[in-house]
Amino acid sequence: MIEERNKFYNLKYDRVFKTIVQNNPRVLEVILSDILDCEVEIVTFVPTELPIKNKRSKVNTLDILLKTKDNKILNVELNTNFDKSTKERNLVYYTSLYSQKKLRGSNLEEIDEELEVIHIDINFNESKKEEAKRIYYVQDKSGKKYSENFKIITVNIAKYKEEWYDKNIKGNNKHIYLVMLDANEEELGKLGKIDKIIEGINKEVEKLNDDFVFKREISREEENEIRTKMRIKEAMQKGITQGISQGISQGITQGKIEAAKNFLTLGIDEETIMKATGLSNEDMEKIKEEN
Repeated sequence: MIEERNKFYNLKYDRVFKTIVQNNPRVLEVILSDILDCEVEIVTFVPTELPIKNKRSKVNTLDILLKTKDNKILNVELNTNFDKSTKERNLVYYTSLYSQKKLRGSNLEEIDEELEVIHIDINFNESKKEEAKRIYYVQDKSGKKYSENFKIITVNIAKYKEEWYDKNIKGNNKHIYLVMLDANEEELGKLGKIDKIIEGINKEVEKLNDDFVFKREISREEENEIRTKMRIKEAMQKGITQGISQGISQGITQGKIEAAKNFLTLGIDEETIMKATGLSNEDMEKIKEEN
């Protein structure tokens, strides 16, 4: 395969984002300050692997997890796709994090009643018709919150980007750091001429894009994701076809079972299989017993 030399990996790519912000915490501080509409000062980054609760759980790895000076735990997730399954997967991670009485890391004390846990979903493929930012709480029908200390903020970068380019005037650079996250090579260069912090980020991103090994690892991640989606689609179709061809009255259900068997053969993890087929834990246990 010939290396795609002209492809530019910007900050919406997980590996680029992590490399930049963990080496330059101030960059993440200005991004989070923009999202939260208040000054954010990072105290420490927290190890991002949550404990595995059962044998079917995959390793729960979050994008960025940190603690701020004003007693907030912030979990930052980058989502290049933000479909229903992505939202549900993120929610599982969020509730797992919130349920822990202690977070891993020698620099963190036990979570107290006043600590606020905020999950920030930064999305790049949401429609421009959607809101730029939305805040979710756990609450009842009347709006009474179950907990004041847990919330999810979704950030629609496409909307911020559209509004900034449409309405920005000289001297008004509000949200420029959010716009930066999805800036292409040319846009990032122009933004760097406006803001010194972005100018420095641009230079670092350019260095990463000149690093063959770094780009190769990102390409491998993309290829693996594409292959997994293709294998899921093929296995699903094969399973449904088998179910229908067998003349079973509930062909679709049988098709999902056959697809799950194919997934297991391909080495796809059970959590992904259940999301793709809609089968339950009990269904998966029966399928494994039959095999």
